[in-house]
Amino acid sequence: MKKLPYLRSKLRRGRWFHTYRRGNIEHSLGVHGLHPLDPKVLAAWAAEHARWQEMPPDTETPKAGTVAWALDLYTSGNSDWANYAEGTRAARAAIFARYRKAQGARPISTIKAKDIERALYAKGGHGAVNEYKALKPVFEHLRRLGFVRKNPMVGIELDKPKIKGFEVADAEDIAAFQARWPIGTRARLIFDLALYTGAARSDLANLGRKNISGDLLVYKRLKTGTTAIVPLTAELRTVIDRTPEIAPTFILTDRGKPFKAISLGNAFGDAARAAGITSRLHGLRKALCVYWAEKGISSRQIASLAGHNTLSEVERYTRAADRERLVKLLVEVA
Repeated sequence: MKKLPYLRSKLRRGRWFHTYRRGNIEHSLGVHGLHPLDPKVLAAWAAEHARWQEMPPDTETPKAGTVAWALDLYTSGNSDWANYAEGTRAARAAIFARYRKAQGARPISTIKAKDIERALYAKGGHGAVNEYKALKPVFEHLRRLGFVRKNPMVGIELDKPKIKGFEVADAEDIAAFQARWPIGTRARLIFDLALYTGAARSDLANLGRKNISGDLLVYKRLKTGTTAIVPLTAELRTVIDRTPEIAPTFILTDRGKPFKAISLGNAFGDAARAAGITSRLHGLRKALCVYWAEKGISSRQIASLAGHNTLSEVERYTRAADRERLVKLLVEVA
């Protein structure tokens, strides 16, 4: 096994001691007594190494076995955390920051299922659901490493609030945006590509000519891993023809670089407000489903081209008012 940088493991009187030593500073990893090849040693080293590499120099090392220490274990050297979408990591990192501040010094051994359930019940609403989703994999990570015997969040049930979801961009929204942002503007390019591909912002930011395969635009959704297969309609081809042929992606920043998903969403949001509408990029994704539904395409086919996991998602999206006018605005206007 390759030696890990800054890891010091010494056998003293038949017992292993593990520290992270960098310069004149040496921190205990809190996993003494374990063999150097034990996964817990690797996890503790990864958390401390990430703290040195990625966090401010004056960041303190939390005491082993505490909530703050557990959160560091989870967010460093963990492939599951690294594979989350950028927006998901940002949202959950904000939740972790609050817990570090409020509960960071608390030993994880004192946290019971009833404590978590009561706290989430008291919080309620979408906030409780988001915290549940963020914290459950943290405890599962600790369980798999052997730091806790059982994930205390397994079996907890929440009163989940009804999700209204993003509004579908209706005919008035589309007409208003088209009137405010003419063809040739970047805002219009974002709008048109979102309409005709149905791509979520994280996928839209990465789409380019590399995704064209014959008469199809094919890409794997970052959120779900499902493959979206979009026909290259006349409208979509017209939009693509307006983008630089050598660019890595269809949509570029002022510096000629691909957008990050969050920045692309913000750029569209600014343009939408300037047009006097409240629709977001996801609302355009829903509008595409309406567009294809009016063309007689089945829900199953729409799910395939939009990369949806369930037919119920598609059927919910296609229940929109004034569908006929909406589709007319989408046809041959690019």
